[in-house]
Amino acid sequence: MGIFNTVFQIACALTSICLNLVLTYLILVKSPKKLGVYKYLMCYISLFEVFYSIWDMMTEPIVHSYKAAFVVLRDYYGSVFNREVSFVLVCIYCGLFGFSMAIFGVHFIYRYGAVNKSFSERFLPGNWVYMLFVIPLWYGAWWAVLCYIYFYYTDITDAYMKETIEFHYGIPIKDSSYIIVYFQPTGPDGKPHPDPKIFFAIGCMWYMIVRRTALAISFQISSMFSVFYFGIRCYWQIRKTISQSATVSVTTKNLQTQLFHALVVQTFIPLVLMYIPIGILFFFPMVIWELPFTTEFVGYTIALYPAIDPLPNMIIIKCYRHAIQDFFMRLIGRGKKGDVPHSVNTVDAASGSDRRSGGRFV
Repeated sequence: MGIFNTVFQIACALTSICLNLVLTYLILVKSPKKLGVYKYLMCYISLFEVFYSIWDMMTEPIVHSYKAAFVVLRDYYGSVFNREVSFVLVCIYCGLFGFSMAIFGVHFIYRYGAVNKSFSERFLPGNWVYMLFVIPLWYGAWWAVLCYIYFYYTDITDAYMKETIEFHYGIPIKDSSYIIVYFQPTGPDGKPHPDPKIFFAIGCMWYMIVRRTALAISFQISSMFSVFYFGIRCYWQIRKTISQSATVSVTTKNLQTQLFHALVVQTFIPLVLMYIPIGILFFFPMVIWELPFTTEFVGYTIALYPAIDPLPNMIIIKCYRHAIQDFFMRLIGRGKKGDVPHSVNTVDAASGSDRRSGGRFV
């Protein structure tokens, strides 16, 4: 594998591990006292991204498309893992990607429930909210199993991908282990024909995204739809609260503004680094439209995502930003002893109520 690819993936993984561990510490130690279940959801996402980055660094995946197929491959030459075990590693890597797709929607469903009490009481009552933690695990396992069953390499796929993999990456085909989505294999007549099993497997994967039932939510939503739908609804709900609540404090309004900005950034990052690249990867091989550029960039954007994702929370949420600033000020000897981080009741800020009203964050 190219030195640039290796260095880039390791750099992204180490950055992700460091930033997400710092964010986990900030969430546990510096968060408002009444943050509630949302604190654990944020920690859950951060620790998942740590694990995802470690797995990415260990697997060193390469994403490549060629005519009617795309592969996620691993160069296992010199590795302690043989071709079969490396294939399992790649399947788990793909399962983790499915996990990350699911967690986008879960996060925004939760955020919307935090500012819309009627939605929360109807769809996330009591301990049902904890089921949100289980949904990504189920989707991740399902993706990994589908990859293992339907996207296994064969002598036919080795022959099909041999030239392009060796040309672009200098990896002998027998030294690579990969999952392959071969949409239209070449038939005896020399023409491509759709493979029903592959389209079935892809249909199952997108069924998980397109027909997601988040806990007893009776309507159908997709991962992308849930991010945008609940993100926009959450934005307008908070804005409505600000405009209709004359008694909202300046502190509360400031935090709501922070939530606006965080929502925008947290919607934009997965759109650019996850949804658009994976959409390109799936669509063009499906219609046998070979791109004039390599799709290796998809692996880069996926590796980059967990390294960037913690930054909006660390920078935009004031109590975390102040804690980071205070740490660096103390390092250079300019911090003031006895400083207490600014604490805000996020429950009341999200709902637009005064601190005396209490409440819970879903």
